[in-house]
Amino acid sequence: MKLRFIAATLAVMAMSTTSIMAEGLQGTPGTPMAIVDSQKDSASILPDQYKSYATTMNTVVKDYKNGYTFTIPWRVADGVKLDMDVRSESEHIQGYSFNLAGPTQDDSYTVSFTKRNNTPQDGVSQKEWNTTWYGVPIKGMSDEEYLSIWRQHSNVFENNDIVGGFFNKKGAISARWDKTTPKSYAEMTSTEPVQSVFEAEFIMDKDPTHRYNLASTYAPIQGEFMEQGLMEHTIPSFELLNKSGSSTIKGVKQFISGTSDISVAEGIKFAYPKGFTRLNEKGKIAFAKHNVRLDIESFTIPVQAVSTGMPTMMGKQMLGDYYLKQLVEVNKATITRYETHIIDGNVMFYLAGHMKNPNTADTSAAAPVSFAATIILGNEGNVAVARMIGPAGTSLSTPELIDVLDGFRLTTTLNTNQSSQVL
Repeated sequence: MKLRFIAATLAVMAMSTTSIMAEGLQGTPGTPMAIVDSQKDSASILPDQYKSYATTMNTVVKDYKNGYTFTIPWRVADGVKLDMDVRSESEHIQGYSFNLAGPTQDDSYTVSFTKRNNTPQDGVSQKEWNTTWYGVPIKGMSDEEYLSIWRQHSNVFENNDIVGGFFNKKGAISARWDKTTPKSYAEMTSTEPVQSVFEAEFIMDKDPTHRYNLASTYAPIQGEFMEQGLMEHTIPSFELLNKSGSSTIKGVKQFISGTSDISVAEGIKFAYPKGFTRLNEKGKIAFAKHNVRLDIESFTIPVQAVSTGMPTMMGKQMLGDYYLKQLVEVNKATITRYETHIIDGNVMFYLAGHMKNPNTADTSAAAPVSFAATIILGNEGNVAVARMIGPAGTSLSTPELIDVLDGFRLTTTLNTNQSSQVL
């Protein structure tokens, strides 16, 4: 598909009303209506066979600077990246906080993931601190013992029903979880909305001086929906990332090899794709690796469209939705994967599947090909797309190729508060 066609279509869509009401929209089984109602605009854009993506799509976070990744199995309404010093035992908090429902909804559904300092109390070694619960060794500790010991040292049980315990997590010295629900919910005495709080905390073998904390709040009646997603997807997805080597060494290697970040458009750069060879095509940014072609292109949408509909997370997601819609309608694409990717705070959208070859003028006669693409909105009204094309049946969703497509970086920011960056 020619990008000028996409650009024109997206610009028209972006300038139209951003409050499109979906007719007859039904939530997927178990999805809280507050989340469904928040995503009506996206549901109205997505083709019928892909409307489930309006609420159920992976949000993948990779933070290479701080060395971890995690995934939540839902679309988010908004998000914030945090990095601040605090006056508590955590000392420094870095991480991400998301709302699954929009601000107009009565019910709140949140998910946050943070990295915090893990400093032992005076006189306690790091090893003892990491392997005990209020001074009691955690090895072999039952859920009942975990709660009983906690109850002896905290008054939080007075007004709350609490369940939890330790569990096995690959790579963790210790991992524990708990769910807290006000007793007023079970006793039906609350006159205000009540929320459960789910938490999981990890101390990793390769990073014993930090704690990694997953926290989520939700209506107790939706506990099954939220807890299934957190336990079956988010907790298993969390892992530490190998931090990249010295930036100085990396810079020397780039200078010697002649490679560096590529300027795609004002405010947007793309990391030079590892293992790919630059093609000498006038006016194009194109690469090849064996039988896979990578094209990186950009276009601009009107500033009016950006300022009125695009800067928010929902607006950015709608850009991805329109791109999916165009691939389906113009290139007869079948989408097998659609995800939000947040890479070091840069928000982009990843799609993969197969479609008619976009480089063939006659779509009806075009041969089927495999494709994978990432689209990102910059802060200057520019949109950039990185797209891989390969022979039908080629797997373009390997971790290495996904990392290549996730190579976009924004070089300008609208954020003025460095401790709290709106995504």
